[in-house]
Amino acid sequence: MKARSLPLGIDIGSTRIRVAAVELGENGARLKAVAVRDVASGGGFEATACGPQYLATLIDEAVAEIGVRERRCVCALGAPHARLRTVHLPRMTAIERERAARFEARRHVEDWTDPIAVRLHPLDEGRGMFALGIARGDAVAARAATVRRSRLRLIALDHESFALGRILRDYEAIVDVGLDRSSVHAFGSGVPTTGFAPIGGAAVTLGIEEDLSLDRQTAEHRKLVLGTVGAGELARTALASEVAALLHGALRAKETGSRVALVGNGARLRGLANDLESACGAIVDMPTAAALRGEAYPDDVVAASAPEWTLAVGLALWGVRAS
Repeated sequence: MKARSLPLGIDIGSTRIRVAAVELGENGARLKAVAVRDVASGGGFEATACGPQYLATLIDEAVAEIGVRERRCVCALGAPHARLRTVHLPRMTAIERERAARFEARRHVEDWTDPIAVRLHPLDEGRGMFALGIARGDAVAARAATVRRSRLRLIALDHESFALGRILRDYEAIVDVGLDRSSVHAFGSGVPTTGFAPIGGAAVTLGIEEDLSLDRQTAEHRKLVLGTVGAGELARTALASEVAALLHGALRAKETGSRVALVGNGARLRGLANDLESACGAIVDMPTAAALRGEAYPDDVVAASAPEWTLAVGLALWGVRAS
């Protein structure tokens, strides 16, 4: 079986863009290459100073570095810009179902005032069970505008929980720790349950900065090298506490010993996995997904980069059926 190219997975974060090229062969999906570009501080989708053309240029540079001909791509949406719900609908026509989906969506986003995008995906049509995806219109437009200015073609916007669950299937929950947001995705029947807290690795950097009167760059470097030894302990405790609270809610129906995967750039913070294990009684891993392993990069490079690459590779697997 000749390996076939999958769509590029593009993870646009607050400080970095990751573009992953993945191939699907007889032995399953394997990573072909990843390229990473730094984004100007605060230059992600939430920024107003850096527009779509800036992000599109970085994406084009990353794709050129990878050196692939693939032009299809999949980007991510997640909390607080998108929500997932499981809904049950009686038998009805497609038009009636679309109207019902929009009605249900409005019930779940009464706190949103801007236009929304709604998608309905069948989970078990015989039982009338569907996944309802709801996204802010401006979040969808920002991603579409960015890709439109690049040399790529956007074929899907995938919710982060689906992308992460697709590549890390053996976990009851996945914790994604970013710059200023931490998300918990819990898996069971129906759609994943997602919760988020507005705190991430930047809070720990700020704690070190204030404790030792350092500049931001030096504090970030110290965090990466030493963790929170001697500074930033209160900030790390606050981060762990917020995430643990999300995990408690997500795993409330699970027994102690649930397996939790820790991903995201902030997952590398020393002691965070142990903090979460102690707080929740869960087994917390920083896994390397099978799709990341292979001949593309040495094992030590893959293991060190897995927390940062996982989402992009999971996005590239959009549309691949589980074996």
